[in-house]
Amino acid sequence: MTLEELFYMSQTIAGFAIVGSLLFVGLEVHHGNRESRHRTIEETLQNYRAMRITLTDNIDVTRLWISGLHDLAALDSVDNVRFQLITHNIFNTWESLYLHYRDGRMTREYYEPQDKNMSDFLAYPGLQSVWAVRKTYFHKDFRTMVDAKIASIPSSGIVLPYERAERA
Repeated sequence: MTLEELFYMSQTIAGFAIVGSLLFVGLEVHHGNRESRHRTIEETLQNYRAMRITLTDNIDVTRLWISGLHDLAALDSVDNVRFQLITHNIFNTWESLYLHYRDGRMTREYYEPQDKNMSDFLAYPGLQSVWAVRKTYFHKDFRTMVDAKIASIPSSGIVLPYERAERA
């Protein structure tokens, strides 16, 4: 084997090694991106769970929540502000979930239950009132989606879960 043939063979081996290492790096980047997306979604869902726990752990906050859902105008000014801030945080979480789903970072299996939950809560007049006041603080696409959901809510007197709980 001549020196020239040895040189060409080493260049060929080096080329395969470079392609192999680039494939490895590509797979690692893909795996890292998928892991990062999953972690982001899990953190968002964990924040949402923590917010719901906050609503249930404090009886005063729970009463405020139920009252505000049905009639925001009936709340005194302090409770009205508290309800609006709680609701704004919930809208922030829903917005994050929606944008993650819209951009392909969240699977349909994760998003659909959250979307159904949002749709059910948007039937309450208190949430609709807060949305009407605070919607300008949210992403345009999210606003469009929420407005469409609110517009599609039937006005046929649907019995919502909290109405039953309040009567008990």
